Amino acid sequence: MELQRLFNDPAVRGGRNLPPDRIARLADGSLRQWRVNGFGPWAAIDKATGSWIGRVGLDELDDWPGVDKIEVGFELHKAWWGRGLATEGALAALEFGFEQHSLQCIISVTAAVHAAARRVMEKAGLTYRGTRYWMNPEVPVVWYAIDRAAWKARESEANTL
Repeated sequence: MELQRLFNDPAVRGGRNLPPDRIARLADGSLRQWRVNGFGPWAAIDKATGSWIGRVGLDELDDWPGVDKIEVGFELHKAWWGRGLATEGALAALEFGFEQHSLQCIISVTAAVHAAARRVMEKAGLTYRGTRYWMNPEVPVVWYAIDRAAWKARESEANTL
């Protein structure tokens, strides 16, 4: 299973380990989200080869301890890092969430030490909101967020440049 291979790479998960049963639940949850919410993670495909290189998009984090539970996520095989693809996908997902689904706030969560993911969050306009422990009491995660008004202001500014 491609998703298991992706999530078994410690670099992709910021050092967090996901057991196979959690990965299977993520895959099932992604399909459920598309049926229930009309959104979920998209497959990231290399245009030249048609190869699956990861996933990016919106994800509902049912067990997230905060009020806002819709996350923009991006997990790409490490060979595809540094090309701006995660940022491009995150921006497309934010637009989809705010414009097509009228979401009010979108978050993003990663291991505190995952500097590459944090840079993507910041490039996409999300701002740091805090650090907490979630799912693993030994690995702190950081969470970032952007609300609809901040996203619209950012889009307006980008359109005037």
